[in-house]
Amino acid sequence: MKRLLTWLALLLGSLAATVAAGEPPIVGAIRWDGWYGEGGVVKAVEASLGPPKYHFRLPWFARVMGEGNVSINGDSQAIMEQEIGYAAQAGLNYWAFLDYLDEAPGMSIGLNRYLAAKDKKGLRYCLVEEGARLDKAGTKAWSRLVEHFRHPDYQTVLNGRPLLCLFAKTSTLGKAEWDELKRQTLAAGLKEPYLVLMGWEAEKDRESLGFDAISEYACSGKGYTTDPETYARLTSHHVKEKLWAKWRRERTPCITFATAGWDTRPRQEHPPSWCSWVKATPDPTPPAQQKPLIDATTATPDEIAAHVRDAIAWTQANRDLNPANAILLYAWNEHDEGGWLQPTLSADGRPDASRIEAVGKVLRQAP
Repeated sequence: MKRLLTWLALLLGSLAATVAAGEPPIVGAIRWDGWYGEGGVVKAVEASLGPPKYHFRLPWFARVMGEGNVSINGDSQAIMEQEIGYAAQAGLNYWAFLDYLDEAPGMSIGLNRYLAAKDKKGLRYCLVEEGARLDKAGTKAWSRLVEHFRHPDYQTVLNGRPLLCLFAKTSTLGKAEWDELKRQTLAAGLKEPYLVLMGWEAEKDRESLGFDAISEYACSGKGYTTDPETYARLTSHHVKEKLWAKWRRERTPCITFATAGWDTRPRQEHPPSWCSWVKATPDPTPPAQQKPLIDATTATPDEIAAHVRDAIAWTQANRDLNPANAILLYAWNEHDEGGWLQPTLSADGRPDASRIEAVGKVLRQAP
């Protein structure tokens, strides 16, 4: 009987592992919400996407006011609810909101609109914090994070652990302070947060801070440049070889990163204030003569869908490295930096949803 029970336990464990390995990953997309309200950030992105050759990148709710002049303000509940519908159509499980704490109210409009939505269509959320911002806020920020973790729509992994991403390590907040966040989360009756570090030398810093995994915010190829990589090389070389293959080779705990692109040429022409290192390189071509700047750097919907399919396959083949079974996409709405899934404004004024339609087909077919 004892031998039989042992055999049954082994069989059930094997079956559970097989089922877990076959579960489709949870897939999220990063949100950088510089498209809401009338503040300085919105004015900057209106300038960067103002030239007609970049109008194909405009968010679907933008308006073309004239040659070289656009208006972008998605601050309405109706727009957010349509965005939620689009994300559901894409098959996304969650959005990862870049969080500004209390520093920039305009950058929190998107998150607040999402939280106010009555029907989120199953779309969850998590937060992406920035290391330098948390260093300024200190551990006073922990109670606010725990309140987010309590939210019924907050994304969890591994049977209930709240997912939290950190872009660039904290310097003044070390392992002891991050352990305090874990303690406060447990004291609130929740499970320990699953902490993911994004940034440079992330694996070394992950261990020193006591984080669970690493990932990326974006994959920039050549960085900020007027000569960006093609999307094919960005995904094949910079993502698959420099990230996925390296993580696999070095047995690195991770959340799978995938990208919808990288192309900063709008910001090269009209640098926003936060890109102080970029020297403006304006295009002298008159607006009336500009054609849409769509080339091999600009991902096609099918290319993005194929890359997402590869990310799913990699995740399922490397569940030992990615036990959270999660994928994070750059990005939902980094339109002027080059990575977006959100529908854009087509030439006829209607939303172009081709990217989310292509990704949605892949995610609905995920084994």
